[in-house]
Amino acid sequence: MAFFTLLALVGGAGSGFDRGVVLWWTAWRAGAPGATQALVVFTQLGGFAVLLSLVALATGWLLWRGERRAALLFAATVLSGRLAVEGLKLLVGRPRPSFDAHPVTVLSNSFPSAHSANSMTTFLALALFVAPERWRREALAGAVVLSLMIGASRPMLGVHWPTDVLGGWLFGLTWVGVAWTLSRRARSAS
Repeated sequence: MAFFTLLALVGGAGSGFDRGVVLWWTAWRAGAPGATQALVVFTQLGGFAVLLSLVALATGWLLWRGERRAALLFAATVLSGRLAVEGLKLLVGRPRPSFDAHPVTVLSNSFPSAHSANSMTTFLALALFVAPERWRREALAGAVVLSLMIGASRPMLGVHWPTDVLGGWLFGLTWVGVAWTLSRRARSAS
């Protein structure tokens, strides 16, 4: 978590790297309105409506199958992760980039990126707690790739610094990794 803390402390408006990346994408968006609209649609895959709908469906499916423990672990992992991300945003208090009008509505602080953290958390948890074991490897690969793409869309849209996205990905990986490890230990102890 030292790297996560470093990202929170050194990124944002004061970072030449962060500023350079967001300014480059800001200029790119000015000349690519069609691509920008496609990104606006795509980034919503990491938004609360899509992710919480997936959580509700997956939890319901696990309960319907009689897998109450898996349903509880999955839902608790994702929902507690979402709450932790919101707490971290308040704690760090990093402002968002403001070089131009954001093409999507944003209402919270910038670090860590909730789209990055919550998509990584949700998709990895789906792969580990919900996907059948025989497909877990493919599900994990898909979860990581989709989360990386969603996170990358955020600086492209000018609503996050790159370090916000890195922090979000790191948070999601760590949160789900800890939850999965604890659940495996509890299962082997019983």
